[in-house]
Amino acid sequence: MRTTKTTATILSACILLQVSAQEKQDKLFSETKPLDIALKVSISQVKDNTGDTLYEAHVLYYKDGKDTYDSVKTEMKVRGKFRLENCYFPPLGLKFQKADVKGTLFDGNKSLKLVMPCKSQSSSNNLVVREFVCYKLYEILTPYCLKTRLVNLDFTEEQRKKEKNFQLKGILIENADKAAKRLNGKILGSITATPNVLQDTADLVVSLFQYMISNTDWSSMYQHNIKLMQRGKQDPLIPITYDFDMAGLVDAPYAVVSETGGGDAIGEQNSVRDRLYRGWCRQDNVTQFVRQDFISKEQKMLSAVDALKDELPPKDVESIKAYLGQFFKILKDDASFRRLVTSQCRKN
Repeated sequence: MRTTKTTATILSACILLQVSAQEKQDKLFSETKPLDIALKVSISQVKDNTGDTLYEAHVLYYKDGKDTYDSVKTEMKVRGKFRLENCYFPPLGLKFQKADVKGTLFDGNKSLKLVMPCKSQSSSNNLVVREFVCYKLYEILTPYCLKTRLVNLDFTEEQRKKEKNFQLKGILIENADKAAKRLNGKILGSITATPNVLQDTADLVVSLFQYMISNTDWSSMYQHNIKLMQRGKQDPLIPITYDFDMAGLVDAPYAVVSETGGGDAIGEQNSVRDRLYRGWCRQDNVTQFVRQDFISKEQKMLSAVDALKDELPPKDVESIKAYLGQFFKILKDDASFRRLVTSQCRKN
């Protein structure tokens, strides 16, 4: 039988979607239980120190299956832009020396991202967990993802006259270069990525996932909240996405709709909860393959939400599942899928 280009693409997709079985386990990310950590930081000081290479020395305390804290040296800097300007707690970048983490829970990790709540209100913790849900759903759909670990963060803010303590939820996120090495690839520098250089199945997975969680705050072309990985010099590029706090599934009070344009009811977003498909147009065979792969994983994704019921109020769990249910209703109905997804794809 002659193998067509489309058939080859779908066969390649099967490999892409199932490659994770051979990955080397990372002790930090192999455990699903939230990790207890503690930090003592001057927020004003780290916010003032915004140079790309300017890290400050700190100590990260953690409990690795014990009642008492162990510690590891870390260097810290703020990262991001929107949260840095609009949030009380800045997102942090953590860097480790190889000798300092050898034999510890963090062994093998040169750097990590730490996501914290935007504001100090207790409800902000729920938003972090909802964003963590997005990462876990994405991990079900593709092995080309950043590993994450939910943390319980005992955060002490150092102030001029006194200290202030907060009990926060956070997310530790794997470094993209480490993830690429784990996946036998490498992260490319900044390029303008046209659709023809992207692996179409992997690109569709990202696009449909972003539609599922109602997130338009991303771009494969300009690598906005996207990293591009390449496994071989002649291989197409694989997008890896992250940062989902603007998604409708999270529904953060500070989230705003992206400037996506469009003049009709389908092309407009009145709120971040309104789904808008922003993916490239792909061959119908490939689109239907990815569509069916999502449908086949519906129950697994709903179970992943249920698995976090101890970290979220029951109403949040039900809200997330209902929101996902609306997405799968669209996926399963040919007319709705055609009207809301395939007819909205971007040709350029």
